[in-house]
Order: sequence, then C-alpha cells, then structure tokens
Amino acid sequence: MFIRNAWYIAGWSDEVLADRPFARVMLNEPVVLWRQPDGTPVALEDRCCHRALPLSMGKIVGDRLQCGYHGLEFDAAGNCAQVPGQSTIPPGASVRHYPAVERHRWIWVWMGDAEMADPALIPDFHWLDTPGWVAPTGTFHLKAHYQYLVDNLLDFSHVQFIHRNTIGTDAIADIPSTVEKLEDGVAVQRWIPDSPPPPLFDNAYGGFGGNVDRWMNNRYTVPSSVTFDIGCAAVGTGAADGDRSQGVEIRSLHGITPETETSSHYFWAYARNFRLDDEDLSALLAKGAHATFEEDVIVLGEQQRSINQTGESGLVDINGDAPGMLGRRVHADRLAADVFG
Repeated sequence: MFIRNAWYIAGWSDEVLADRPFARVMLNEPVVLWRQPDGTPVALEDRCCHRALPLSMGKIVGDRLQCGYHGLEFDAAGNCAQVPGQSTIPPGASVRHYPAVERHRWIWVWMGDAEMADPALIPDFHWLDTPGWVAPTGTFHLKAHYQYLVDNLLDFSHVQFIHRNTIGTDAIADIPSTVEKLEDGVAVQRWIPDSPPPPLFDNAYGGFGGNVDRWMNNRYTVPSSVTFDIGCAAVGTGAADGDRSQGVEIRSLHGITPETETSSHYFWAYARNFRLDDEDLSALLAKGAHATFEEDVIVLGEQQRSINQTGESGLVDINGDAPGMLGRRVHADRLAADVFG
C-alpha cells in the first residue's frame, strides 16, 4: 500500500519544537517528533515500550523524551536511558528510531530501512528557503488516499471546472498536455496561448488588459511530491521563448504524506519571485491558493467517500487521465521494488 523507503514530510519546521513533543501518524504508524537542545529533529515510534502510552503525551527532559506514564526516558536513538526507581534497563527497552532531516522548512522522516536513508533523495523544494522567493503556506487534513491527490495534481483538465473562480478558464480542457516519463516520476507541460488570464493571476499582476500566453508545467516525484511551474504573460511578450519578465511566475508546491489508507497530510506553498515585500499581495495569493486547494480537498473527500461505498470497479478513463495513469505506473514500479520489513 505504501512505499516505505522514501522521505515523507512530518510537519513544518515551526511545528516541531524543543519544549514539547509533536505527534503525527504517517503510513499508519504513530510517530513522535521533538528537538534536541542543539535543534536537531528527532523522530521516534510514538509508543512507550513499557505500557504503550504514546510518548507524545510525555515531555522533553534535556536531550531525552520522558514517557508521561512511568517516566521512562528515551534518547535520540530510541534507547531507554533511564527507568525511575531502578538502576538497570530491561533488555529490549527501546522504541523505533526514524531518520529525520530538516530541509526546505519541513521536517522529513524516512519511514523504511534506516540504512537507506540518503538525504540526497529528499525532493527539491528549494523555492521555500531560497532568497528571491516568498511563499504563503498551509496544511490540510485530506480525508482521502494520497494517490487521489497525486492524480488530481497531474490532471490539468479539472482546473477549468473545479477552480473556475480562481485559476480556471475555459481554454484549459481543450489544450493537450505533453507527458514525459522520468526515472523517478512524471513531467507534464501545457501551453495555453492567447487566452483570458485566470482571475487569481490577473489580480496578482494588477490586470493584463487583454489575453495572455499561459504555461502550466508540473513534475511528480514518487511517491508523493508535486511541484508546479505556472504563470502567464501578455500575448507576444516572449513567454513561450523563456522570457517571463512581463508576467506572473509562480511555483505551486505540494507535499503529501499518507496518514492511513483513506487519509493524508497535505502540505502546500505558493511561491513567487516578484513583489516580495508586498504583504497585501501575499495575503491575496494565500487566500486564493487556500481557496483553490480547499476545493480539491472537498472533491477528493467526496470521491473517497463514494469509493468506500462502491469501490473503483467500472470506472472509465479519459484523455486527461494520461499523466495520472503514467504516474501510477511509475509509482507501482517503485512499490514493487520497495523492500522493507
């Protein structure tokens, strides 16, 4: 069901603190996160090996996490380092340790074989912490399987209908995409020439005064990261040839972590490289992005509810599903090769 040997987002950096533990269910496993005194993030199994109380109900004591039931203390490797009232540690007194890395304003956790946890495999979201970019961010609790959200993000055709009031226009569904299979995912490109600007982008730019050339490109990295390169510029200003200086350029960033088979943690950001100090624009884009992604969250929750009742048997595919279907094949290949346990 889940690819284990991969990095998944546990939370935003500012959610994992040094003064209290943070709980997150990931891939059906309860995980507790905390920070050592030097700020290094730690991820452990959220279950005391004594009486199974979640360690997230305990507290941080120095460089250890103390269980809130009987006071057993665990170090950053998950080993029990102290048991109140006795001088010896019971054999096997430990909890699972997960490799954790802080990068791009997120805490990433490796859910599989710890010896395979290479930080170089963390997906690229550098727009979140690179000078010259600013990004409103947010999180949703998605009541659906994470693959449905990946399908949705790879499918441009739905934008015309679900997101009509924010980023949708009538020209989208009729324009074909170019789909490319990558070693670790899928790349999709779509150009929409000489068409009305989407409302959100038109407002961000201050009004284009006419039609635009629009680009909608994205990249899916297995198992659950999607980055968008989207924007538009006035017709004939060179956007198709790489000059985007006369338009709006956005990186729409999406990281999805499975919680269970029917729920997910959905982290998003909407990064831009223009009008960086304009707080009103940041508020506008934050509101617009949240409204856009919330529309997806609502639809996918209803999709999951329907599938829970009837299953997926008898469903058909259309041309717009091609990127998502290719993404699923790449995902299935990776899942088949995933060895953990």
